[in-house]
Amino acid sequence: MKAKRLSAAIAAVCMSVSLMAAMPMSASADTVYTAIEGTKVTSFDKYLVMENDAIVPNAAFSFTVAGGEAVDAAADGSTLPVLAGVGTPKFVLKTAEGADNNNDGDDTTATVNFSAADTTIAEGDMGTGKTVKFTTASNKNDEKYAQKKIEIDFSGIEFTEPGIYRYIITEAAAGTNQAAGVTNDADNTRVLDVVVSDTSAENTTKLSITNYVLHDSVDDSPVKGTGATADTATVAGKSSGFTNKYETYDLEFSKTVAGNQGSKDKYFKFDIAVSNAKGAEITVDGQGTTFLAAPEKSTSTIYTEAAMNTANTKDDDTERTGQQLKADESGEITVSFYIKHGQSVKLLGLPAGAKYTVTEAQEDYTPSVAVSETIAEGASYTADAAANAARNGISDSDTGIQGNTTAAFTNTREGTIPTGILSNVALPVGIIVLGVVGAAGSIIYIKKKKSEEE
Repeated sequence: MKAKRLSAAIAAVCMSVSLMAAMPMSASADTVYTAIEGTKVTSFDKYLVMENDAIVPNAAFSFTVAGGEAVDAAADGSTLPVLAGVGTPKFVLKTAEGADNNNDGDDTTATVNFSAADTTIAEGDMGTGKTVKFTTASNKNDEKYAQKKIEIDFSGIEFTEPGIYRYIITEAAAGTNQAAGVTNDADNTRVLDVVVSDTSAENTTKLSITNYVLHDSVDDSPVKGTGATADTATVAGKSSGFTNKYETYDLEFSKTVAGNQGSKDKYFKFDIAVSNAKGAEITVDGQGTTFLAAPEKSTSTIYTEAAMNTANTKDDDTERTGQQLKADESGEITVSFYIKHGQSVKLLGLPAGAKYTVTEAQEDYTPSVAVSETIAEGASYTADAAANAARNGISDSDTGIQGNTTAAFTNTREGTIPTGILSNVALPVGIIVLGVVGAAGSIIYIKKKKSEEE
């Protein structure tokens, strides 16, 4: 982790911060500073980490900033003193360049909003100095993140003496309106130390904000260097912001037709209902040799071709695979698909805790379903996705989805082929044959007799 520095001279990978300039100079106690200069705006980052195939949810996070408490220097002089923050800095709702930062709120509270339109950055491309916290090792590259910057403006703060001023940034707890599957940073506070230096020159007395240090804990005081680094100080637990996680899982269902009377070109209807998915968008991933084409009604399919085409294609009549299904304001998604033997549908990115049912329309087949749910290692809950009594559907209406889930639907149709046909018809056929042979023999005999008489 690294310090947040806005000085043009900072090295991006430097793990120590020069704080000695913050120490009070020899100005008298009644010195009146006529100006405060320096870099008056700093920022911190907000990261939202998710799986690679997830879509950024519609989620909002709010922050406040307030002055922290003073901390005395260590008795042995190993640390620098910290002053209580003065005044209330203001959040900037736009960047210094005027670009929209997608923030909302007032000057003392900032709310940063994420949406599906946000650009995401792959885990392997997270960049130098980022403090993104991933669930898995960084070299696995199975996650990505969306990022926002929140700026804080200190131009209205009247510092009265040089020193290190402390402020506390707090992220509000997730409310009932928070997007499903989103968990806040385990630590909801960050400490921002503002370094103010005496930069008086000639006949002017002035202060300048020379540095900002963002770190994790009020217990981390600036530790003075020794020897060759005596003019520096370091702060443990440096940070660049807050990391929240968007936890999602995939739901897949497939179709198999079995039995000597089963039709493998027949389409079967599946209805999916999802709830508790506020702010989510999930992606349709169609599997199988003909899923991407408009379904063609077979002689055994009881649904109309128009209905199947409507369900399996998007509004613009293009392939439905890749389509995003957006939860409504109540966090619900309802959708239907038609698939046949050998095909399946995978719904990518259901938020953790989303409840669902998948139900196949009952027909004159014997239904069965096998369901499996992959629970994360070390999880304190157990798989609870289950088949219904009729064996033509599955649901998870208790904890909601907590792992990648698959449901293999099989429809079986057996028929009895009539046997004993030859034995049943043998006698009448034999009689007919004998009659024909007898008639033919009689004709031959009569002709022969007549020839002899002549």
